[in-house]
Amino acid sequence: MEPRAELRPFVKRFEVVRSLTERVHTLLPDTSLVACLRLDGAAMLPGSPALPTAILSGLQDRTRTLTHLPGSLVLLTVFTEAGAAAFLREPVDLLFNQTMPMDSLLLRSQLDDLHSQAAEAAGHSRRVEAMQRFLLRRLQIDAPDPLSAAVAAEIRRRHGAVRMEELSRVVGLSLSALERRFRKRVGASPRKFASIARLRHVLRLRKTGGNLTEIAYRAGYADQSHFIKDFSAFTGVAPGSFFQRLSSFC
Repeated sequence: MEPRAELRPFVKRFEVVRSLTERVHTLLPDTSLVACLRLDGAAMLPGSPALPTAILSGLQDRTRTLTHLPGSLVLLTVFTEAGAAAFLREPVDLLFNQTMPMDSLLLRSQLDDLHSQAAEAAGHSRRVEAMQRFLLRRLQIDAPDPLSAAVAAEIRRRHGAVRMEELSRVVGLSLSALERRFRKRVGASPRKFASIARLRHVLRLRKTGGNLTEIAYRAGYADQSHFIKDFSAFTGVAPGSFFQRLSSFC
C-alpha cells in the first residue's frame, strides 16, 4: 500500500502479511530499513527466541532466514533509503546488521498504543492508517537529507556499478565527508550500499531468466570469479548453488 503524500519522501510502501501456515523466508540484503509490527502470531530467526512484537531491521550485508509460525500477522513499513532517519534520534548506521526491538528506540507506551490501534482495526487499510498517524507524529524534518537521497538514487540507477570517487566529485564533498554523511542518514557506507544495490540487480536479472554468465556481464562484473566472490559474501554460497536450491526469496 502506498503512503500518504506527506510520508512519500520517507516511506516507500506498507505491507500487511498474514501467514495461515508456517512459512520460511530467505531475506536477502536490500537498500531500505524496515519496521515490523507483529499484530498476531510469532516469528523467529535461526537459533533465536521469538522476535519482539515491534522491531526495526537495519541494512544487512548477509542473508537471513525468517520463520513465520501459523497465524502470523505483520505490518511492514519499508522506508525510502534516507527516510528512516527522519523518525529516529540516533544515526541509522547504528542499526547496520542489527534487528532491534523498537522499544529500545521509542517509548514503550507509544508502541503499546500503536499495537492496540492496529491490531483492533477493522481491515488492513485501517491498520496502515494507524501506522501512518504514528509516523506523522514522530516526523522530525520536512524532507530527507537531499544529498544522501540523491546519492542513493544515483547508486540504484546505476545498479551499484559506480566509483565512489566519482560520486564525491559530483556532490562536492571529500570521500570521507560523503561517507560520514551517507552512513549517518542511510545506514551503511556508499560502497556497501552500492554492493547491496548490485546484488539486488543480480536478483532481478535472474528473475528474468538470464543465465549466470549473462547476469555477471550485465551487472558490470569484470569476470565470473569476481561475481562469484561478491555473491558468496552475501549469501554464503556460490550463485549456482544458491539459485538451484532456492526459487523463492525476498
